[in-house]
Amino acid sequence: MSDRQGKSSSNDVVTFATLTGLLAFIPISTDLYLPAIPMMTEALGTSVSSSQLTLSLFMLGVAFGQVIFGPLSDHYGRLPVARAGCILFVGFSLVSALAWSIEYMWLARICQGATAASGAVIARAMIRDRYIGDRAAQMMALTSASMASVPLLAPTLGAYITVELGWRFTFAAQALFGAAVLIGLATFEEVTHETSDDLESKLTFRSIVNTFRVCLQNPLFIGYQMAGTLSFCALFVYLSTVSFFLPDVFGVPTEYFGLAFAMTVTGFIVGSLASARLVMTWGQNRILQKGALVCIVSNTIALLLSLEWLFPTANWSASTFLFALLSIVFFFGIGLVSANASMGAVSLYPERAGAASAVYGCVHSISAASVGAIAGLTYDGRLLEPLSLMFLCSCGAFAGSAVIGKYRKNDMQASKLNPQGYTSD
Repeated sequence: MSDRQGKSSSNDVVTFATLTGLLAFIPISTDLYLPAIPMMTEALGTSVSSSQLTLSLFMLGVAFGQVIFGPLSDHYGRLPVARAGCILFVGFSLVSALAWSIEYMWLARICQGATAASGAVIARAMIRDRYIGDRAAQMMALTSASMASVPLLAPTLGAYITVELGWRFTFAAQALFGAAVLIGLATFEEVTHETSDDLESKLTFRSIVNTFRVCLQNPLFIGYQMAGTLSFCALFVYLSTVSFFLPDVFGVPTEYFGLAFAMTVTGFIVGSLASARLVMTWGQNRILQKGALVCIVSNTIALLLSLEWLFPTANWSASTFLFALLSIVFFFGIGLVSANASMGAVSLYPERAGAASAVYGCVHSISAASVGAIAGLTYDGRLLEPLSLMFLCSCGAFAGSAVIGKYRKNDMQASKLNPQGYTSD
């Protein structure tokens, strides 16, 4: 992993893999147990909506965890806080494996989400510590592409574990993953990132509220937040319902769930790699806007095809290939948006990247949790409801990209909108 001056160290591969692992805490905590949700529902004697709520409550924990771990990493340094987060993640993954009721699982998942947040919020800040501008977006895209191997492989592995060992072992596997990342962190060296003298204020409630105020009053930050968050909300609707609509609509059995899901995730990998390759030429904002457009177009086509009054003879069970293709295109768009939105937002506040990452991640996760809960409550064994939610979220993400385009016409205009002296590289 190169530092900001382009110097390299002998543990580049381990550093890159560990950063990828930190970013993967959240997806492995959701995707690995997706195939196990129906079996968990039956074992705990609960309803589909109650089981789906374990996803939304996990994201709620992620939201509040980022508010805690982001400022702490600014104050105490990235590494000590990241290590503490890893240890807690391992512990609460094992606690989730021991759940005896859905209420217990809800509580365990909130705590697991809060500790998983340490990975995402600190990894974003670490990347921002080492890189600037489009280069930061490029590295974020590369780690995101590598991280996508988790949702590519996790559902297949999760389906195998569920069938062969039972749903509880999917959480034990998450604990093993966290332990591996903790070992990788042993090779890290801290990078100096703090420029502010007022460190103690970062740990007060008032300072956290002030960070939210500063970030959410910046039109550029709001644009990046809208684009990144609402595109992810559309993705989270898919995640919240895919383990049910694949068998309900397309007749895909549990043992083939991972393969079907992996096909769509390849779109995200290709999108992230394309972003990493093109960002130094096109710039992160142009790529983000194109990704938002891809998302809204693919969602619009899928939604129109799901309207029974428009296509009364449509047979979705016979249109698996078409839906898979649209899903791949949608995930490709997410790959173009994701890294550029997060790095664009965090790069506005380089002297407190942890806190800015926490604001971005908190809003990101609360929004996903809310939309995911709605997706679970409205799911009725068909595609219309989840696709409608995905379409609305994609429209919001596209609007966010338009906000960015308006306020990024030139550097002079951006600096006028950032009067407090924060850089906007």
